[in-house]
Amino acid sequence: MPRDVSIAHLHPDFRARVSRLASGLSQTPFQLFEGFRSPERQRDLFRQGRGDGRRIVTNADAWQSYHQYGLAADFVLLIDGVWSWSSDAGLDAHWKLLRKLAGQAGLECLSWEAPHVQFPGLSWRGLMKGEYPSGGDATWAEHLQESIQRWKRSGQAAPPVPSEVPHRPAIQAAEAHSGNGTSDRASGTYSRVAARHGLRLRSGPGVHFNVVDVLPLGRQVSVMRVDGEWVAVDLNFDGYADGYCHAGYLEPIAA
Repeated sequence: MPRDVSIAHLHPDFRARVSRLASGLSQTPFQLFEGFRSPERQRDLFRQGRGDGRRIVTNADAWQSYHQYGLAADFVLLIDGVWSWSSDAGLDAHWKLLRKLAGQAGLECLSWEAPHVQFPGLSWRGLMKGEYPSGGDATWAEHLQESIQRWKRSGQAAPPVPSEVPHRPAIQAAEAHSGNGTSDRASGTYSRVAARHGLRLRSGPGVHFNVVDVLPLGRQVSVMRVDGEWVAVDLNFDGYADGYCHAGYLEPIAA
């Protein structure tokens, strides 16, 4: 998976501290290199250098890095359009400034990983148990929820979903049927997910509704009815709606 540089995916308290740090670094070559990091990407980085002849880049496996919780960020030098981790040729002064400003912003640095800053006073073991900082918002919580649900579908352990995820009522099966008790969908209307990194299944027709699942690429669904740009879908082909997906990421399957 690609690097994520969206500060919206960070915990709001950490987001504010990172924004303060970024402001202090605005006259330097530093740029945000990565914020939130998916567990899949963390696992790939962890495997690098272990049996493949490459250099080891991290000792943290999936969910053992604060990045997976939106509580860590990496700032790297961007010089003439090229990312640099070098401390040579007078660049060490930049890294010293990064550590100084990070401390002033209420962030914790790692002695062995210069670009990395994180929320202080936590542990990955505690985070894995759901011991998240207070003050989370729905944007952070729902993004983390998506990663957790996606990881769990692979049969692996994941942390609990944050309590800040909005608790909205699940879509009722009756919503996908007309008043006379017959289904509104046309018989034989099927589609498959065409989103490379998965498609969010929501409890209602809009991005403000809770994410209840993430459907993988190629997943087949039965389209029950259209609501603007959203469609109610049946995952079990039993005539009952399981949620809504954006129609733009579904491709019809020829009957």
